[in-house]
Amino acid sequence: MGTICWPKDPLDGNDMTLLTSILRRWCERYQVELTAEESSRKAKELVEWFEFGVKDPAELEELIDDEYWLVSRI
Repeated sequence: MGTICWPKDPLDGNDMTLLTSILRRWCERYQVELTAEESSRKAKELVEWFEFGVKDPAELEELIDDEYWLVSRI
């Protein structure tokens, strides 16, 4: 079995605290339960932006709040 090279740094406790607080604010703003499927999809998007290199909390909030990126409600 070969070695797997993962180019991304692991998320640490501070990263998780930041991302969770942004997600909670988004959920409150759109009245979505934190445990809802829509919240899970938005969390995935948030982590993807963070791993892409966006680290500024205000920019992350703008990116996931932008209507273009809003997860459509089912």
